[in-house]
Amino acid sequence: MSTPKKHVVLFPFTSKGHIAGFLSLASRLHRILPHATITLVSTPRNVAALRAAAAAPFLDFHALRFDPAEHGLPPGGKSQDEIFPPLLIPLYEAFETLQPAFDDFVASTAAAAARVVVISDVFVAWTVEVARRHGCGHAFFASCGAFGSAVTHSLFTHLPLRPEEPSGRVFLPEYPDLVIHRLQVPKYMLYQYGLPAAGAANDGSGGRADRRFLDRQLAHGNNTDAVLVNAVAEPEPAGLAMLRRTLRVLPVWPIGPLSRDRRDAATEPTDDTVLRWMDTQLPGSVLYISFGTNSMIRPEHMLELAAALESSGRCFLWKIKPPEGDVAGLNGGATTPSSYSRWLAEGFEERVTASKRGLLVRILAHPSTAAFLSHCGWSSVLESMAHGVPVIGWPLTAEQFHNVMVLEGLGVCVEVARGNTDETVVERRRVAEVVKMVMGETAKADDMRRRVQEVRTMMVDAWKEEGGSSFEASQAFLEAMKLK
Repeated sequence: MSTPKKHVVLFPFTSKGHIAGFLSLASRLHRILPHATITLVSTPRNVAALRAAAAAPFLDFHALRFDPAEHGLPPGGKSQDEIFPPLLIPLYEAFETLQPAFDDFVASTAAAAARVVVISDVFVAWTVEVARRHGCGHAFFASCGAFGSAVTHSLFTHLPLRPEEPSGRVFLPEYPDLVIHRLQVPKYMLYQYGLPAAGAANDGSGGRADRRFLDRQLAHGNNTDAVLVNAVAEPEPAGLAMLRRTLRVLPVWPIGPLSRDRRDAATEPTDDTVLRWMDTQLPGSVLYISFGTNSMIRPEHMLELAAALESSGRCFLWKIKPPEGDVAGLNGGATTPSSYSRWLAEGFEERVTASKRGLLVRILAHPSTAAFLSHCGWSSVLESMAHGVPVIGWPLTAEQFHNVMVLEGLGVCVEVARGNTDETVVERRRVAEVVKMVMGETAKADDMRRRVQEVRTMMVDAWKEEGGSSFEASQAFLEAMKLK
């Protein structure tokens, strides 16, 4: 009879960025636990796509039945990437209904394995209760950085936020010296927009769905065994200290960077036109612009950005998508290259194409990038740092505001705009000036390029088997969870 194996169960939330982080985590775990079974749990469509891609031959998969129509979601709403933002909370709540099926899977797995540890996304915090019922270990994997995780947890704990007047500062009791402005927190967190206080959803009045969901996640989170964070200790010592203080007794293990492997990026479908155009550019001469999978900027901001790009005179590659409010574009039918012009200045595409300075595309993975105009989602941040590319920051929501604060502290980013509301100021002159400064032969640009290479080196060194901080943290985590 064969000896039962140890088994790690990974449960990411259903979005490309989160799944990519868990795939990277799976690869790391496999290297240091080659004889353990590792299973990723997701919806049938995600599992089918991952199996077809054969991205990780060592990885097992388990599909949990999920029909979005049963929860009032659109037919394609099996992923965070495919639904309109107002439906995110219904999607999160719909995933809570997967608990019975996941319970059955963990029960059968625990019966056959020597040791089972569930590592889940924070958006499926209810997995803690399943693990507890079957004597399994549990950890959260926070796909964002340490500082962003600490600030976000504190913000959630003190909802609704009441900024000081007239300064607009949001005061966090845990971090009295931290200066956060109301424009650096998502709008829905502010008391003006009707979010009930913590616990209000349990007073019998019903409360708002988002408040109820957040309360449940915080309650579940207190029962986990540990937190893995996609951070590197050396660039984020202050953020890690904050996160450990916030989570108190929970051990926090920084095991980053866990970002998409370059080999994975190379397998993405890329229009040959894009590659041919990139090949005609000088090395390190192109500005890459992307606001992530789920984020959109407003039409008026898109117009300002387009004007700034044109006036900057720099080559650029824009991963364009419908602006916020373009529901037809989001639903797919109306979004074609020929329709981009309705969001941009008249003649913009023709002018930049004729001058061979710009190409509007949807995906990018090319070494000619000189700078990255980004929403500063943490996956994008890590990929930019891994490639040694300075960042021009335009955070839109969530912890993106706080990621910019980290990058600015490291000297690898300049913030050019903030947010995506009616209070957001986007000035074409300011955007053009920053693009020229970051991409040009200026003292600021030289300093940013030097510093980003230093961060890149820290990230590489973190996973060295001798003395690497992330490697040592991963070993300590595995020992604490009785996987070694």
